[in-house]
Amino acid sequence: MLAMPPALRTSLRQLPLVCVWLLAAWPLLLWLVHSSDPELAVAIAEHTANGLWSGLWWCAGSTLVLCLIFPPAPAWLRLAMTRTWRTLAMDQAPLRRALSELRHFETGARHAEIGRLARLREQNSLALHHLARAVELEDGVAGTWHQLGLILFQQQEWHSACNAFLRAETLDPGHAFGDALLYLGRALHELKDPTALTTLRTHQQRHGGGPRSHVWFAEACQRANAGQEALIALRQAAAPPRQRLSAEENWFRARARVRLWGKGSDP
Repeated sequence: MLAMPPALRTSLRQLPLVCVWLLAAWPLLLWLVHSSDPELAVAIAEHTANGLWSGLWWCAGSTLVLCLIFPPAPAWLRLAMTRTWRTLAMDQAPLRRALSELRHFETGARHAEIGRLARLREQNSLALHHLARAVELEDGVAGTWHQLGLILFQQQEWHSACNAFLRAETLDPGHAFGDALLYLGRALHELKDPTALTTLRTHQQRHGGGPRSHVWFAEACQRANAGQEALIALRQAAAPPRQRLSAEENWFRARARVRLWGKGSDP
């Protein structure tokens, strides 16, 4: 499966937020038009309302049908809403306070905290700058390397991401409940490195996994022509969860369910 370019992925993630801003700006736009031509403002409002209602009904119907017949559709909607809500609801005060404190005294820990907070808000350029500086100042903190790796991974800078995750795993084996090793394996997979399967298999053996790790392991198995092992991993990913999954894990489970269509139910 082809990876989505970082710029396109970022644009899609920001689309719900852009819609919110456009909705907030609409009354101001109408007021500006009304101040010069009241009749034109009324006409614009009426035509826009009619068009929006028609579009909303069509979108609602299409979305309902898609969600009923295609499992990843509701999973993607939940993921998009979760990310949008996290961006809108996250308090900016801790990030502003950390930036203010950094002006008085520079430390690797402060740069790392700014990078972590910025990454959560999907301010990737800001996060990358501060995390890179953090590892320059304090090279031995596994968490900082892991956060840097996550940003590089999202930007599809696979070689640099591998180095960051490998450094985190070396400093703290099993770091982030095995996520450093998992992301290392996936980055190696994106590089078509033959050690990717071994790395992901090691993660499975040491840390078990959820839908995301099982799907990534299955894709590595498929590339290595280990079809039966890939099928077992996909069935593990698609299995009914014992507890509520996060939006991201639920998205990977939905993808696994689709990949299993027509392949039966028994390993």
